[in-house]
Amino acid sequence: MKHEFLSFCRVAVFLTIPGACVLAGTVETAGEWANEGNWPRGPQAVENTPEKQVAKAKRFQEIGDTRQAAEHYRRLADVYSESDLAEEGLVLSARNYLAAGDYSKCRDQLTELRRRYANPSFLDSIGAVEIALGRGFLEGKGEGGTYRLRSRLRKADVIFKRQFDQDPEGRWADDALFGLGQVAEAMGDFDNAIKKYKELLEKYPRSELRAEAEGHIASCINMREPQPEYTESETEEARRRIQQAKDEALSEDVDLDLVALEENEKLLSERQARKRFEQAHFYLKNARFRAAEVYFELIKVRFPQSTWAEKSTLELEKLRRR
Repeated sequence: MKHEFLSFCRVAVFLTIPGACVLAGTVETAGEWANEGNWPRGPQAVENTPEKQVAKAKRFQEIGDTRQAAEHYRRLADVYSESDLAEEGLVLSARNYLAAGDYSKCRDQLTELRRRYANPSFLDSIGAVEIALGRGFLEGKGEGGTYRLRSRLRKADVIFKRQFDQDPEGRWADDALFGLGQVAEAMGDFDNAIKKYKELLEKYPRSELRAEAEGHIASCINMREPQPEYTESETEEARRRIQQAKDEALSEDVDLDLVALEENEKLLSERQARKRFEQAHFYLKNARFRAAEVYFELIKVRFPQSTWAEKSTLELEKLRRR
């Protein structure tokens, strides 16, 4: 027994010596032997067939260890790059890195996927990961939140644009356009944001994002005021968009931020009431008291919740004491 143990030790030492030969194989060093996938353990361990490597990655995915799953899917794609399973391995690696909050590696895997495959097979799966990644950067989630706002927005913009350009008729095209609109809106480029949202409504009439797009258009119209080109017709358009958003959400059973829409409606009412108030004062200055009175009354009737309604009441009292 003692001699057997000593023999085992000699073999173990032999295998750790750099340049030592493995007699039964063609691999020259123990390190290379491990990296060839024949070593059962170790940080760079790879199974000896792509099918076994997939099974290994799936086991980690099933128990919720997304980082380990991502690493093993990545190794599948790297070691067995000629396998039919390699392309999907890259997609699943990116998805699991995203789930683990590692946005940089997720993006790297997607970039590698696009580099290797000019016409990828898993367009829907790729789109799902890219849209989620873009939203993560946009909203500052996970590792994406460590970047400065402008940097996050630029990264999100590149991701959404690439997804839309490479699959404009695909499952995620409307999401990509919506994301581009959100990026422009976050950057304060409200005209471009409105353009993207309207493009979504025009190109994808059956999109589930229609209600949200309508709401965002109304919000952008409000946010870009005051500008020289602002007109009363824009306010009416914003009101119509808000109502359309509510109708779309109701008919499609879509979860919509009604609080934000109602805040926009209040803002529109304030704006319209203010314009009426300014018109009434114009008539007052020109001694056209009846016209001024009509406008003050109009504000009270149409915009009773606005701050201008109370001011109009006071002006009417002054007028009627003349």
